[in-house]
Amino acid sequence: MTDNRDKQISEARFHKLFDDTQAMSIQGYRVDGTVVYWNAASEKIYGYSTNEALGKTLYDLIIPHEMRDEVKQAVAWMFQHKEGIPPARLNLRHKDGSTVPVYSSHTVVSLPYDEPIMFCMDADMRALEMAEAEVQRLSYYDPLTELPNRRLMLERIASMMRNANGERAVAALLIVDIDNFHSINESLGYSYGDRVLVSCARSLQCFSSTADDLARLGKDEFAILLPCSAMSFADAAAEAEQLATQILRVLEEPLLLEQRTHQLNACVGITLSQCPSDLAGDELLRQADIALKTAKRSKINTISFFDQEMEVAVKERLQLSQALNHAIENQELRLALQPQVNQKKQVIGFEALLRWQHPKLNTISPNDFIPIAEATGSIIPIGDWVLEKSCEMLVQWATNKAHEHLKISVNVSPVQFRRGDFVQRVEEILKRTGASPHNLRFELTESLLAENIDFVIAQMERLRGLGVSISLDDFGTGYASLAYLTQLPLDELKIDRAFVSDLDKKGKGELLTETIISLGRSMNLDVVAEGVETHQQFQRLQDMGCNYFQGFLLGEPRTDVSGYLE
Repeated sequence: MTDNRDKQISEARFHKLFDDTQAMSIQGYRVDGTVVYWNAASEKIYGYSTNEALGKTLYDLIIPHEMRDEVKQAVAWMFQHKEGIPPARLNLRHKDGSTVPVYSSHTVVSLPYDEPIMFCMDADMRALEMAEAEVQRLSYYDPLTELPNRRLMLERIASMMRNANGERAVAALLIVDIDNFHSINESLGYSYGDRVLVSCARSLQCFSSTADDLARLGKDEFAILLPCSAMSFADAAAEAEQLATQILRVLEEPLLLEQRTHQLNACVGITLSQCPSDLAGDELLRQADIALKTAKRSKINTISFFDQEMEVAVKERLQLSQALNHAIENQELRLALQPQVNQKKQVIGFEALLRWQHPKLNTISPNDFIPIAEATGSIIPIGDWVLEKSCEMLVQWATNKAHEHLKISVNVSPVQFRRGDFVQRVEEILKRTGASPHNLRFELTESLLAENIDFVIAQMERLRGLGVSISLDDFGTGYASLAYLTQLPLDELKIDRAFVSDLDKKGKGELLTETIISLGRSMNLDVVAEGVETHQQFQRLQDMGCNYFQGFLLGEPRTDVSGYLE
């Protein structure tokens, strides 16, 4: 009798312990998963009251659908072997459908003359996971500005160096320093200084392409990473210098906080690196920091490169940029026209090619000045000038019956084309000059198709509505796919010179050229082959069915084309 009473007291104690435990969900299940025990903590963690849970199965209550087969196998194994399985972190289901992360332990209690019961003891991990997430955030983010910190920037650099796409692309790392920031803290207080740093961080976020390309390194220093996009050191240097100039312009705007205006000054140190590379992130930061110290010591330059050769390239680029701003007014630009011919070598039109002859810098290649014009925006007035001069030539040719059929092809920069007023500008120039739009053709590059294809198509349709025809230049080297090609309102495809030059080698270019010609003819498009330099190329292109040709064999670009019109 005493033994039974002691057993009842012991069971009551354990029930009291299980029922009152707030930190641990304890459930009891039969072999088929039916709930026979459900303590108060289970109600709190999973949302079901004891009355709701009793008689239901754990599969209906807390096991996500995708886990049911696996859990049923585990439960069957435990009842068969009368023992539990190792504890584990599981994502179970709340009554409201949300996920409940728990650390779950299991055991099977089997007593004589009683059915075995599986007990599950689940610790709620939500608070722990939130704490872990906060620790993780503090490990990688600056608590004041909420920007990535030095550690995350180093990991970002390492990842970029390992996983860079493309062939030996070049990345840039910029360190931005707020000059004499300590004076703000000393004169106005640290809380005011913190607000200035937050304001600077928000301004810099406008210049980062992704959330982890900008970091606060500490105190008043920020780092910005330009990923591997440029294909040469010169291009990367130009892009980084342009970005640094924009950053300084924004940071040096008067800052108003608490009715006080403060004038900030800043310096930028820049380093470049080829990708992929074994160069460590710490080394890149060190190089950029050396460049930054050079900029801070200088009383003239607020932007400095770690590589002195890049500084020379940037200065040369700045010189070209400044000279380009006056190229039109100083009458330094010229149009050179290269003839386009048919199979009988009869001239059917010309491509207008821009030339720049500077009185001191001599002849400057379009490959050098066009990217600068696009980056600085001077391509807009220059593009208008090219179009106007081309239209004036069309008007001149129209006065001669023998030449009124001639077309002129004008290259259009993506920077021009993406402007909302581009079509309006074209229409105004056509009206002002009186040129026939049916003799004007715009050559667009495939890079236009990399973004906002709907806008591109709409612009092209508006141009064709004016009577202007459209050519897709260097087809096969860029972004165009057959899916895009069928959508575009085109009149012409131009075969890139790289494919044409490959014809003599019997390489892949021959197959690609033949495919483009066949594709163009099937879509009722004119096809022009560029870069024709040998009689063999000219004959092979004719055999493939190409009708129009352009290249040094048939005529080189000239500013005076009277010889081609005889």
